[in-house]
Amino acid sequence: MSRALCPHCQFSPLTCLCDDLVTVNNKLKIIILQHPSEAKVTKNTAKLLNLCLSQCNIIHGESQDDFQFLTDLPIATTALLYPNDDAIFLDSKDEKVNELKTQLTHLIVLDGTWKKAFKIMQLTPRLHDFVSVSFQSIPTNRYHIRKAPRVDSLSTLEAVAHSLMLVEQQDPNPLYTVLDALNHKQTQFMPAHVKARYNK
Repeated sequence: MSRALCPHCQFSPLTCLCDDLVTVNNKLKIIILQHPSEAKVTKNTAKLLNLCLSQCNIIHGESQDDFQFLTDLPIATTALLYPNDDAIFLDSKDEKVNELKTQLTHLIVLDGTWKKAFKIMQLTPRLHDFVSVSFQSIPTNRYHIRKAPRVDSLSTLEAVAHSLMLVEQQDPNPLYTVLDALNHKQTQFMPAHVKARYNK
């Protein structure tokens, strides 16, 4: 028997985040390619972006066959948020970077573990046609309830919030507040000694 979920935010009634959601009127279209296994994770932050951003779509899949729509995106004004060796840093002060940011219309984000994101990259050649963007300076990770294998890991929500700040000067704090609420709701019933491990 499946557990009850809030029909709007899709979290359980005890961890419902509807009262914590915000509305962000972003112009940059956020396209999240979500690995199917990630859709089942209760702590996933991509669905929070989909609830808060005015321009956001989540597409499930792991290969080119699942993401045929990518061929319709404009190559010149679409970027992939992924730390390739040749990725352009969105937080660079270079004039060419500033010019790129003013032209961007779409930002593709991979939602999954590092291993799953890498798999999507390998199975979706079309992604390599877009310019890759990343960050030179990584914000402090606020996503305490899910352990990451890399020190430069950010949740999907954090990565998108930071990108929107750099590209169109959107205040990231409303989205960070939603993430803080997720952290709190997911740990509220944990024993103190367990909760302490997540809040380090």
